Amino acid sequence: MLESLHKAIRGAVIVIGHALIASVLVICSAAVDHLIRYLNGGQEMLVYNRLPLSYLFQTVDVAMIGVFGVFGLIEAIRIMRE
Repeated sequence: MLESLHKAIRGAVIVIGHALIASVLVICSAAVDHLIRYLNGGQEMLVYNRLPLSYLFQTVDVAMIGVFGVFGLIEAIRIMRE
């Protein structure tokens, strides 16, 4: 009983840790996006005169959340199966 509780707590800590790291990276990515927009005079910067740069930053945000979420869950499941 105590061992399974310990595994559940470790799994939760790992998922929370991955979520915190992902949120810090997303906040830093948003800060860089806003800094670039500020340095560009408040205008949206276009990549190849078609794609707004903020779209790329948002794609990176989604990828980081997905990757850290999936790997956090994989680690938690691995711990629960030990």
